[in-house]
Amino acid sequence: MTQTTLPEFVRLTGVILVLDVVESVRLMESDERGFIRRWQRYVREIRREVLPVFAGRIHKSTGDGLLIEFRGPYEAVQAAFELLRVSDTINSQLPAEAHMRLRMAVHIAQFVADEYDIYGCGINLAHRLLQVARPGEVWISATMRHLLGDSDQARLVDCGMHQLRHVREPVHAFKVRPPECEARTP
Repeated sequence: MTQTTLPEFVRLTGVILVLDVVESVRLMESDERGFIRRWQRYVREIRREVLPVFAGRIHKSTGDGLLIEFRGPYEAVQAAFELLRVSDTINSQLPAEAHMRLRMAVHIAQFVADEYDIYGCGINLAHRLLQVARPGEVWISATMRHLLGDSDQARLVDCGMHQLRHVREPVHAFKVRPPECEARTP
């Protein structure tokens, strides 16, 4: 029997944004072709218009979600606002029941990358944080909040501690909104 030696993991650090389409199964079941076309259009437009501006890189597309890496916290948060804007533009041409309603989460994470995916506890945390976001919301971790400081580029709402599924310790989370948004209660 031959023994293969696997290369050591090289850990990278980046700001990870995860997004998904809320109720994508319903959208797919009601109009599979239409949903796929809208999703493909959305991905094409953000790859062309948003990601180059904010130095974003798609690591994975799941057909109703994306995993995107950014160089820094400001780029990720500003890109999130633009990702929502592109979705709103596409939705404006459709009846309400066909809207692709997005939710997002952003966390700075160490990860291991290979040719297929990126892996790590921080990636998992970003995915779990996404689960508490509602349609149209962008949630960030306390680590991201710390990195953003007292920036005037976003309005932050403290959402307190959350026990996320399969995450050992509670996570302090914040909603982030464009600065022009009116402050609302969480």
